Amino acid sequence: MNAIADALVYAVVYLNVRPEENLDSDVGALESIAGELKELATDEEKDALAAAAERALAAEKGYPREEFIRGYSTWMEDMFGDEDWDGNRRKMRS
Repeated sequence: MNAIADALVYAVVYLNVRPEENLDSDVGALESIAGELKELATDEEKDALAAAAERALAAEKGYPREEFIRGYSTWMEDMFGDEDWDGNRRKMRS
């Protein structure tokens, strides 16, 4: 599951930071990915995605690609919303 999560996190961030000439098709791809994940991902899969985002963030910190660092830092919040996520950490439910 880690390899799939790692690849998906990278693909979404890559699409998100590409030059704007591909914007329409990229937005469509991101919306499709987000929709599938929101509807079908289990809590275990979401935890794997959060861990993948954190691994990618840790690996990226040695490079000067700030847009990737920003994308990896808030991956789960961007995909699943700020009601349940703060960056890549699950918010505590009361």
